[in-house]
Amino acid sequence: MVKVTVDLPAQRRQESESQRELELTCMRNLLSATAARVYFKDLQNRFLLVSAGWIDAYAPGRSAKDLIGKTDFDVFSAEHASAASRDEQRIISTGEPIVGKVELETYGGRTDTWVWTTKMPLRDGHDRIIGTFGISRDVTAQTRAENTLAEQALQLIAQNDRLREVDRLKDEFIGMFSHELRTPLASILGYAEILIEDGVTGPDADHCVEVIDRNAKRLLRLTGDLQLLSQINSGHMSMEFRSVDLADLAACAVEEMRPEAERKHIDLVLSATTVPHLAADPTRIAQLLGNLLSNAVKFTPDGGKVEVRLGGERDRAVLTVADTGIGIPVADRERIFERFFRTATAKRQAIQGTGLGLTITAAIVAAHNGTIAVEGGEGRGSTFTVRLPLLPTPTPGPQQPADASSALLRP
Repeated sequence: MVKVTVDLPAQRRQESESQRELELTCMRNLLSATAARVYFKDLQNRFLLVSAGWIDAYAPGRSAKDLIGKTDFDVFSAEHASAASRDEQRIISTGEPIVGKVELETYGGRTDTWVWTTKMPLRDGHDRIIGTFGISRDVTAQTRAENTLAEQALQLIAQNDRLREVDRLKDEFIGMFSHELRTPLASILGYAEILIEDGVTGPDADHCVEVIDRNAKRLLRLTGDLQLLSQINSGHMSMEFRSVDLADLAACAVEEMRPEAERKHIDLVLSATTVPHLAADPTRIAQLLGNLLSNAVKFTPDGGKVEVRLGGERDRAVLTVADTGIGIPVADRERIFERFFRTATAKRQAIQGTGLGLTITAAIVAAHNGTIAVEGGEGRGSTFTVRLPLLPTPTPGPQQPADASSALLRP
């Protein structure tokens, strides 16, 4: 009988080593075949194993064997390597993983590539941390799509907000316009009744006729503004260009506004230097001047001053309307050329208006290839400056939308 002695611990060690070798072989085969970007590092952040996908993405042309023992500083920029080292040392010291982090790729100075990354502590059979491992994948297309959707959502929200604001302003406009119609109509009817029923004569009759005439013109301006706004919105504002003397138009506009200025004891003055004739639509320019002067007189308290200045600046005519009125709050200045918009000061002081005058003015300026700017502040008056090209022949500008933003020149 033969007695056989077996060294069980040695056998177990051999089996364990064979198992580890098998596991390592499986891992190497997996890493050499997968497109996933996988790495394993030791406690000093040196590479133990890397996948073929990791090499293709970050170290093309190098082999997995060549990278073993190397660190990120041998592959990436110092900035990228330092950030990765900080992450891994934090994982080693805390045992807390970084899971599903989406960030901009920083290697090679790239700014257009996004990656999804998970980094974990690497533990041995006794649950001791012996390094780190991680996996990442390119999510650029997904991230860009998500960012695009987010931007579109924000644009839709902003668009909806604008539409709600337009609806609100339209509702407000209807109320204001009803009042603007009702007031002059009531005045016309009232003074007409005095003329008819009381049979007044002399100065009293002249006064009644003057009031009726003034309010009829006010109604005519309102309906004209609405008609012009409709043309502006459709992009077909009718223009008839001809050679125009801007000084004559300014003088007529000032004289037309003088009765209202005198009623409020406002000093209305015109200062004009010689300006060459320019190609313009005289009716539209008269509307422009009327709107600016009407606003200046309306928003200037009794006893104030409104000055109209006309001059030249190289190849442009410069028209300025300045007043000593209530001014425009800085917060409202960017919006004063919008349809139906009225400043907070005008609302607070219950100064009537439709919010169309400056919209129409800006559109007329744009149709003449000009610019309009506003200066001043709340309580410091307002100065509107219009610059129009001194074109010798009629050359209409492009039709503008209602906001006529191309005509605006911020001071």
